[in-house]
Amino acid sequence: MTSLILKTENANVRVALLSVDELRPHEKGSPLYLQLLRQEILKDRVLKYPIIADEKTHIILDGMHRWLALKSLGFTLIPAILVNALNNSGIRVGTRRIHRYTGDADGEVSIEKVISAGLSGHLMEPRSTRHFFPFSKFQQVNYPLCLLKKDVPQDISKYLSKMDSKESALAIQEWLGEISEELDFLARRKEEVEKEKEEFLGRMKNLKNDFPAL
Repeated sequence: MTSLILKTENANVRVALLSVDELRPHEKGSPLYLQLLRQEILKDRVLKYPIIADEKTHIILDGMHRWLALKSLGFTLIPAILVNALNNSGIRVGTRRIHRYTGDADGEVSIEKVISAGLSGHLMEPRSTRHFFPFSKFQQVNYPLCLLKKDVPQDISKYLSKMDSKESALAIQEWLGEISEELDFLARRKEEVEKEKEEFLGRMKNLKNDFPAL
């Protein structure tokens, strides 16, 4: 059951409070990342960002580890941005963060595949997907844990990938590497755009004699 609607900095993005039991993941979680996130949430005593889920099926598209953390800690409510995943051309899915910019066909994942995995319970492997939205997913709400109705902690083991400590650490390193890949791409792109601007301004300067208004 959907309850209170929360305000965000973006007037076009609304956050609802949902029961954690209404939501379903589409991929498995990483045990080590979940542990890190649980520690952060308990230390902060707030949930900084809402998750993002499909409004019709309540399949989680982004923020599954936040959902797992709250569920395992016994909280019964979670802030969520609901989107129409199947009918919003602005929502895309890739397999790496850089696919937001490159449009690599080999890196594209259909939203239907994501929803199907969640509905069937045949979860995809951890970090199989990266969801890109027509708005920033960092809609900070800082929602106090005390308002999320604490109850009995739930067993979430069936949603976690079976990783040993070495595999979990490697997964974290791969994630950091992926962030670095994106930053390198953006740095190169910034350099290209700055060069393009410089060349354009040079052409404008040469035209000023003929077009003083410039």
